[in-house]
Amino acid sequence: MNRILIILLGFGIVLSSSSCSKKMAVSSPSEAKTSTAPAKPMAATNTSDAMAVDVLKNYIDAIGGKDKLSAIKTMMSKMTATTSMGDLTITQFVKDGKLSMKTEMGGSTVMEQTFDGKVLQVSGMGGKQTITDEATLKATRRQTRLFDELDQLLSTSSLKKFIGVEDLDGKKVNKITITDADKAETTQYFDVATKYLVRTITTTEMMGQKGTQTLDMADYKDVNGVKFPHSIKLTGGAVPFPLDMKIVSLMINSDLPDQLFKIN
Repeated sequence: MNRILIILLGFGIVLSSSSCSKKMAVSSPSEAKTSTAPAKPMAATNTSDAMAVDVLKNYIDAIGGKDKLSAIKTMMSKMTATTSMGDLTITQFVKDGKLSMKTEMGGSTVMEQTFDGKVLQVSGMGGKQTITDEATLKATRRQTRLFDELDQLLSTSSLKKFIGVEDLDGKKVNKITITDADKAETTQYFDVATKYLVRTITTTEMMGQKGTQTLDMADYKDVNGVKFPHSIKLTGGAVPFPLDMKIVSLMINSDLPDQLFKIN
């Protein structure tokens, strides 16, 4: 999906919204390669599995294809959730490796984050802070990549492994793992029938703290020819309770002013 990665530093929440996966499509692999037949465990190697690569390709094709995805240069998304502390709203803008995000609770702004490609500034009730933690900056840079799965697919340093076919919430899913150049591993689950990404499990590090979080994606909808998940559930990580997010607005290739990404 067009992965909407959300980092709520002030709340200690890291949302790998993925998750939406705007990806790029390549040639459509054969159905036999995403068969529901259980796969035999594979020996550890330094080479990506053809099966895992095909699963990623199928997903990219299913949500719109390489050409449409690569044509997307900017994105605005607004997500909402209901919590015990009130209604949560997150508005995010991404353009040219830069990010601007505002978090509101009960109608009041509780945090704003601005990343100009080099510097991350967080503003909240406690004032402004410049983040220099390299792990956090690296996660923020990843968030500005509109289609992370495409990067995973094309990267020669990204190791992709097919684990097998499992049952997930009554569906057959293809399970793969992706290990990046920093040895960080992500486990991804793709619906065998639709080819959509439906779950991602990631180990994250923010502000010196590590945690494992699960993102469940559903309700894929078409936005200008590209399909995005509009329901995202976060479990684990720094969040003490499951957080159900709904995308209420999503625009691509809109004219975003540079002022949005200026560090004050």
